[in-house]
Amino acid sequence: MHKARLEDINKLFLEYRRHFEIGDADQIADFYRFPLHYYREDGSKQTVARSEFIPQVDKLLHTYRRLQVSQIVGTVTDVIELNGNSSLATLNWILLRPEGDKSAELYSATTRYLVSETEGGLKIDSMILVDEATKIRAAVRAQRKKAAP
Repeated sequence: MHKARLEDINKLFLEYRRHFEIGDADQIADFYRFPLHYYREDGSKQTVARSEFIPQVDKLLHTYRRLQVSQIVGTVTDVIELNGNSSLATLNWILLRPEGDKSAELYSATTRYLVSETEGGLKIDSMILVDEATKIRAAVRAQRKKAAP
């Protein structure tokens, strides 16, 4: 793998993470090439247009706010160069929430992305959820139990 490609992938996901922390679904969608191929944890596949994707991201951002996510840490843990234009990047995401004067891990999850070179630079072509949906549901359930009298 070319060092420049690895650096570009790291920059892409650094900016991607920042936009999640800002909370702007339209800007997050700019990181993708549509139609997006979205592989769920249960093995099902969905092709998503930008107009369908933005409401899904808005819903995720709303969930993050409800869970009081204060910081998102993303680490590229593996990159496989598939060809001269495409790579498979594996990221570990850690979501933090405030706990007193410190931050505590809400959950960590792994997601894989097919990243391709386009005329507009690197874009995410496909997203493969490994365990994030399961972790989000568990975090929401834990918050509900905490809030219940």
